[in-house]
Amino acid sequence: MTNSRIIGTTMCVSALLMLIVPAWAGAQDLFKMCIDCHGEDGLGTESDMPIIAGEVSAIQEDAIFAYADGGRICVSTPMMCKIASRLTEEQIVEYAAHFAGLPYKGAHEEFDAALAEAGQNIHASSCAKCHGADDPSEADDSIGASKLHGQRKDYLRYALQRYAAGERTQLPAMEKVIVPLSADDIEALVHYYASYRD
Repeated sequence: MTNSRIIGTTMCVSALLMLIVPAWAGAQDLFKMCIDCHGEDGLGTESDMPIIAGEVSAIQEDAIFAYADGGRICVSTPMMCKIASRLTEEQIVEYAAHFAGLPYKGAHEEFDAALAEAGQNIHASSCAKCHGADDPSEADDSIGASKLHGQRKDYLRYALQRYAAGERTQLPAMEKVIVPLSADDIEALVHYYASYRD
């Protein structure tokens, strides 16, 4: 385990431990738990944390509500569901708006060029209509299409795998596209989105 992952895991475990004291954990404490993993800039503190800065607030709200009510199962980061379930509707709206107001920036992670090229073809034929052709700003947020270009690889791989397995609530149109994807297809998409540079 790398030093950065140890540090990130320690921070997130600390956030989880804070959940055992609900009597004093107010809005500021809950918000601190958010930034412990997602960062003050919304760009994430670890590779398995999504970039949420600049993501449309309605999309973030839907995700948090899904974590709170079980629409999304927390496998790798169980504290996400625990924290989400403790947020009020007002807090969810407030926190989503906060991160939505921050500037989006791609993770600029390393990628395999051959895989990225294969992923670009899959994206063009299956994903670009909703998630944008070449840039995160092109995502059609009106139907809940999140930004994928520049997203962190580990998180994106995990999310796509969960969608493909039917373990995340999704639109029928997305399910029709993503369920047939093979593990190799998903990996190619992950590297294509990682290749984005802003």
